[in-house]
Amino acid sequence: MHEPSRRIPYRTWPGALAVLLAIAAYVGGLTFWDRHTPGARPLALAAGETIDAGQARFVPAEGWKMDVARSKAGRSLMLLKGGHKFRVTTEPWAGGPDGPLVRQQRLMERGQGLTIDGDVSDFVTSWGLQGKTFAYYGSKLAGRFWQVVDMRRKSLVQIDFYGPNDGLDDALAEARGMLDSMDIEAPQE
Repeated sequence: MHEPSRRIPYRTWPGALAVLLAIAAYVGGLTFWDRHTPGARPLALAAGETIDAGQARFVPAEGWKMDVARSKAGRSLMLLKGGHKFRVTTEPWAGGPDGPLVRQQRLMERGQGLTIDGDVSDFVTSWGLQGKTFAYYGSKLAGRFWQVVDMRRKSLVQIDFYGPNDGLDDALAEARGMLDSMDIEAPQE
């Protein structure tokens, strides 16, 4: 009778160990990098110097930092101070002045479970920037939303300020100051 051939065993553990160590080094390196790379950076601006967020420019209040992960060059800018956030978003706009505001209210009410506080009202800054605004609140946060539509330049600027109720009045006063310093410049073509 024919005897089956014997297979010679070979060791797989060194290769498996090398793969496991490579994965651990990769994941560990990413975790280390994430923990040691700040998500918010101080703004390196002189007092009274403006910062641009697309077509909008304004003077940031002292102590606010830029959230790098949530800011997109030429389109949006997110500033943080404590738990409060101030986000400026600019986009081209071809519709009427109220469309984006109504959509934003629906998104807040239905999508995020927030409550709109009162009616939409008009606002005008000292620079003559005018638009519509409303306040909103939820169980853990409150905020104010401002919108400016410039039909001539076909631009939309949305400013959203929100945060926890603790320290909200002071942060809102700073947000209003930033809004009051804001103006819209012509789009770069």
